[in-house]
Amino acid sequence: MMRLPASDQTVGILFSKEVGQKTGGFLPCGVCTVLQKKQNKLWAVCPHRLFAFGPNGVAGAHQWLANRIFGLFDYESGDSIEVWSEVKLTEKSVSGAKFNYRLDYVLRRQGLNPSPVIIEIMTCSTSGGNKMAQTDMKSAFKNATLIAKGLNTGDARSPGVNLRQVWARMASQLIAKSEAAIAWGGRTVWIVQDHLANYIRTQTALPLDELHSPNWEPGEVNLVVSDLNGSAELYSGPIRSQGARRACWLEILGAPHVPAVESLMAKLNATTPIAKIRIA
Repeated sequence: MMRLPASDQTVGILFSKEVGQKTGGFLPCGVCTVLQKKQNKLWAVCPHRLFAFGPNGVAGAHQWLANRIFGLFDYESGDSIEVWSEVKLTEKSVSGAKFNYRLDYVLRRQGLNPSPVIIEIMTCSTSGGNKMAQTDMKSAFKNATLIAKGLNTGDARSPGVNLRQVWARMASQLIAKSEAAIAWGGRTVWIVQDHLANYIRTQTALPLDELHSPNWEPGEVNLVVSDLNGSAELYSGPIRSQGARRACWLEILGAPHVPAVESLMAKLNATTPIAKIRIA
């Protein structure tokens, strides 16, 4: 779905032949961000746009964020760090309980204190788009490339962002992966975009502002909120409420607001039921 044949007569001819040779005859659709025009928000849809490790370490554009994150793990200058990506870990306990997760990055410091730490990057996903309207990702890539080359005019179109799906997927993993890292003597750090954090702030019961860690002191769950312009904030705290303190990460599973029952009844009374049944 996300690849174009290198022989494509629309945009394939704009790339060198080596590109197709190195990718099995296809052009990867390199779309890293999409713009929500009504809200004028630029959303990262590729994890590498926020943060990524490669064979040579961290890209220069992400080095500032890497330095902040390494501080959460107490990594120091001169430390030798091993990095693994896409680590699939599945294990079943004697009772039948199962741990089945894929870890974005696992880091381990060579030498003393080799406790593994996890870095998770959560970007927004996109809707499927409409091929007829040319809002699917493949069409978006083609249009953006032609516009960039001056071969087409007008606005590039793209799929929309799928906010509810991405935060729900994150919420289902946030606690489990953090608990695993704690049990291993390490930590998990989640990196999300500021727009996604603001969406979570309004769509869940999580009191995110109460978990703000201005001094970058890590806790059981650590959320690094980064924008696309080079600044980041840490939100950190306990998984479960501790004593009189209310703010904890389990509240991400709660509803931010529950409508009055009259609101539901008004909806029901305004529409026709799909069926009427009598219990025998």
